[in-house]
Amino acid sequence: MNTSQHPTASPPGWAIGTVFEWRGRAYRLVAINWDDLTLEAQDLETSTVSVVRLKTIWGMDGSSQITEEFLEKPEPTASTVAGLPDSYLAKASFIIQVVETTRQQLAKAESEAYFTGQSFHYTPTLKHILKTRTKPVGLTAYYKYRERYETYAGDRAQIAASFRRATFNQTPMSAAQLHLIDQVILRYGTCQPPRRPRTLYNIARSVLARTGQRWIDPDQCPGDIPQNLVQELLDSKIPMSAILSQPEKSALLVMIELPSESWFYNYWCWFEAQPDQGQTIFIQRYGAEAWEREMQIFDTFTHQATMPLQYVFADHWLVDVFTVDEITRKQRSRLWLTAFIDAYSRCILGMALLYEEPCIWSIQSALQHTIWVKTSHEDLEIPGTWGCFGIPQQLFLDNAWAHHSHSLEDLARAISQNGQYPSIDLVFRPPYKGRYGALIERYFGNLSARMKAELPGAIASSQPADRRRAAEQACLLYEDVNLFIHQEVLAYLHTPHRELNGLTPHEKWQAWMEMSLPQVPPPTAAIQRLFWRLEPQPRLITRMGVSAFGMQYTAPALKRAERVNRQGQPVRYHFRYDPADISRIALFKDGRWMCDVYAKPLRQPDGSYRAITLAQHKLARLAARAAGQTSRDWLRYVNENEDLYKQRRTEQRQVSQRSEPKSKPLTDTRTMTQALEHLADQERGDELSGLLTEFLSE
Repeated sequence: MNTSQHPTASPPGWAIGTVFEWRGRAYRLVAINWDDLTLEAQDLETSTVSVVRLKTIWGMDGSSQITEEFLEKPEPTASTVAGLPDSYLAKASFIIQVVETTRQQLAKAESEAYFTGQSFHYTPTLKHILKTRTKPVGLTAYYKYRERYETYAGDRAQIAASFRRATFNQTPMSAAQLHLIDQVILRYGTCQPPRRPRTLYNIARSVLARTGQRWIDPDQCPGDIPQNLVQELLDSKIPMSAILSQPEKSALLVMIELPSESWFYNYWCWFEAQPDQGQTIFIQRYGAEAWEREMQIFDTFTHQATMPLQYVFADHWLVDVFTVDEITRKQRSRLWLTAFIDAYSRCILGMALLYEEPCIWSIQSALQHTIWVKTSHEDLEIPGTWGCFGIPQQLFLDNAWAHHSHSLEDLARAISQNGQYPSIDLVFRPPYKGRYGALIERYFGNLSARMKAELPGAIASSQPADRRRAAEQACLLYEDVNLFIHQEVLAYLHTPHRELNGLTPHEKWQAWMEMSLPQVPPPTAAIQRLFWRLEPQPRLITRMGVSAFGMQYTAPALKRAERVNRQGQPVRYHFRYDPADISRIALFKDGRWMCDVYAKPLRQPDGSYRAITLAQHKLARLAARAAGQTSRDWLRYVNENEDLYKQRRTEQRQVSQRSEPKSKPLTDTRTMTQALEHLADQERGDELSGLLTEFLSE
C-alpha cells in the first residue's frame, strides 16, 4: 500500500500522528493512502486500526463529520504561564484558535476540490474563510498570526510572552546611556575572571564623574561612532577641557544621568543571558563593523592583513634563563625581551633585551630597533639578512599602564614629521584577552622551548626544584643570551612557515618589498631623541638654565633660545631624557628638537659629564631624606655609594682569590723523570756552547 502523504492535498493539520475526534471516539492517524483515498486510524481506547474512506469522513455534499481536530501538545504548565497577564494569554489563545481552525477549513476545502475534480485557489478561499468567521480577521493579520504561531510552534505561553516589549522590565534609557553601559560591559566586563556588576557600575560612575556627566549621543553622530573620542573619554590622562575645546567632538556629547544600580544589575543579567556575549544586540544597535572593531578584529587580523606593517603586535616576555653579573659571576637575574611581530609576513620586526621590567622605555627601544635597517646582528657577527624595517601603521599593545604614556603617544605622532612619513596608530587590546596576542605569544613559546633545550641555567618549569637547579647552573652573561636570541630570530626569519604556504617570513616580506619600500625618516640626532622618554611637565628657561631632576641643566645654545614670545608670555619647553644617563636632556619646542643641555653638578674636571641613571638618582634622594638631609645632598650619597661599591667589589674578589684551592705539586714519577732529563739536556747544551765560544775566541 502506498502510504505516502499527498504533496498538495494533505493539509498541515493532518500529518501522521494527528489525533482527531470522529463519531464520538478519539483516533490517531496512522497512514494515508492516496491511491484509493483511504486512511488508517487507530482507536485510542481499543488500539484497533481501522481503514476508513475519506469520503466517509468528508461527506460527498461537503459536510464534515469531524467534530474536532487537534494535535497532541503539552498543556502549558503553571510555571510557563506564571506572571503573564490574562490579556496576553487570551490573545495567544485567540491566535492559536484562528490559525488552527483556518488551516482545518483550508484542508477541508482543498480535499473537497480534490474529490470533485475542481481547481483549488488558495488565496480566494482563505479570504472567504477569514471573512465568514464570527469575528472576521484580515488577510494581513492572519499572516502575522501564522508567523507568530510557527515561530513559537503553537506554544501558548511563548506566544503570550512575545507580546512583551523588548525592553520589558527595563526603564527606558536614551541611546547615550545605553552606549555608555554597553561600552563598560564590553570593555571591562568580558574578562576572565569576570568582574562583578558592582565593580562595573563603579567604573561607569567614575567615567561620568570624569566627563562631567557627558557621553556620546549615537543619534548625533553622522556615521559610525568615532572610536578616538571613546578612547579619549575613557583615558583619564587626557584633560576633559581639551576634549571640550574641540567643537567637532563637544557637539557629539550630551548630558546624561547614570542609571540606578538596580537597573544596571537587571540589565547586566539580561545582557549576560544573551547568546554570543550580546553580539546580536550590539550589532542591532551599533552595526557589525562596531562589533568587529570591539571584539573580533584581534581574531581576524591575520586574514585581514594585506601588506607588511599594517598590523604589528608587541609584547613582553620574562626570559626563562638565569644570567650572572660580569664581575663576580654570582649575582643571578633574568632579562625581559620586548619584541614586535608583523601579522602579514610573520617577521620579527624588532626587539629590545633589557634588565628592567616592562615599561615605556622597553617599547620605545624596541620600536627604535624596528623602524630602521638592522645592524645589531652584524655587530654580533651573525651571518644572514634581517631586512624588515619600517613604521608600523597600527601597533597593538596590551592594556598595561606602562603603555598608556604621553611619551609613546607623542612619539607615535612626531615620527611622521608633520605628515612627511607615516604615523603610528596605537591600539590597545581588550584586558584579560591573551588570545588576541596569539602571534607573539606563540613565538615566545617556541623561543622558550629552544632556550630550555640549549642553554644552561634555563628554567625547565615553575617547580621550585627546577628553579633551584637552573640557578645553580647559571653561568651565561647578558651578551650570551643576546647572541642566542639574535641567532634564533635570524633562523626563524629564514625557516619556511606553514601558514605562509611554505614561504619563509623573509621571503614573504621581500615579495612585497619588490613593489614598495617603507618610508622612514633619516636617523638624525633630532629623530633619535624622539625615542627618549618624554617628561609631560614643560619647563621654563631661567638665568640658571633648565631645572630637572633637582639639577640645573645648561648649554651655550640656551643663550639663543627664545624665552618670551611676541605676546609677552614665557615660552615653555618640553624635554626628553635617557633613563640610563640623565646627565644630558634634550629640549623640544612645539615638537622640534632645539638642543641638548647638560647637568652642572655632574660636570667633571676634564670637561666631561658623569653618567648617572635615573634609578641611582632616585635612590640617592631617598637616602638623603632618610639621613635627615635635604634632597639636594643626593650627589654626596651617590659618590659614597659608588666608593662603597668599589671597595666591596675589591674585598669580594680578594676573598674569592683566597678561597680558591692552591695547585698541588706533581707526584707523577714519569713526569718528574722527563722534566729532569730535559733539564740535564739543557745544561749540557749550555756547557758545550760555552766551550765552543772560548775556542773561537782563542
